[in-house]
Amino acid sequence: MPADPAVSRAARAALLVAIAAVLFALMAVVAKKAAARLPGPEVACVRFLVGLAAVGAVATRRRLRAHNWRGLFLRGAFGGAAVLCYFLAIQHLPVGFATLLNYTAPVFTALWAALFLREPIGGAAVGALAVTTAGVALVIVGQSGDAPPGTYGFGPWQLVGVGSAILSGAAVATIREVRRTDGSWEIFASFCVVGAIVTGVPAAPRWVTPTLPEWGWLFAVGSISVVAQLLMTHALRDVRAAVAGIIMQLTPVAAIVLGALLFGERAHGLQIAGAAVTLVGVSWGGWIASAPPSRGGG
Repeated sequence: MPADPAVSRAARAALLVAIAAVLFALMAVVAKKAAARLPGPEVACVRFLVGLAAVGAVATRRRLRAHNWRGLFLRGAFGGAAVLCYFLAIQHLPVGFATLLNYTAPVFTALWAALFLREPIGGAAVGALAVTTAGVALVIVGQSGDAPPGTYGFGPWQLVGVGSAILSGAAVATIREVRRTDGSWEIFASFCVVGAIVTGVPAAPRWVTPTLPEWGWLFAVGSISVVAQLLMTHALRDVRAAVAGIIMQLTPVAAIVLGALLFGERAHGLQIAGAAVTLVGVSWGGWIASAPPSRGGG
């Protein structure tokens, strides 16, 4: 019996999402390597510049037209600030933990969508946020054994990591509005242009001239992020956003594994349990964020 073409496309799309998720984890690990000597904002800025180069290449073949300028600016501003916070967290925290904090963003997307888009929010979204918060709290408490006395594992860089998730959730919420009027490349271009400015301002006064190997790491960060983003954009044509959101939780899992293998980052039992609870809450929140209003209200 021949396979259903729609099912085959969905299966291929799900595989592409999984590949993109692993690539995003690999990008985080490479960024951690680059940030061993280079400031996090500098690494983030170069990432956006590589993205701009990709946009420039596309612009030679198709005309980019912006319509919702305010929405595009907000997407770039929120997204750029989220990446800045994320790369700062990567620089100062274990890469797996920084990625886990950043990938709690889908829960905040539901909250921001209620503010920006007047989408209803109900008990399910609040429940997902509670589960995610509990999971992150467990991870932080699990880290307290390696933290200075009295800090309970939570300090300014953990707060910056949480901030990256909150800002990323706002960026995704604005994408849902802007996508009604503008194309994916226009949205990606605004992300890179405004993001380069947001990260360039703190990077410029503390710029450290990269060595030749460090330029290689920086270029790899930008290139991997562009490829992963393109794979994700392509796959979303044939896979539901909720399913993609759940598959994307491979990113923090892969980052934790790669951090342990490459940097010797070790997780204790409570941290592992907290990470599992966090992923459940985030997957639940991602499902809510992509559901129709009749289901999304919980």
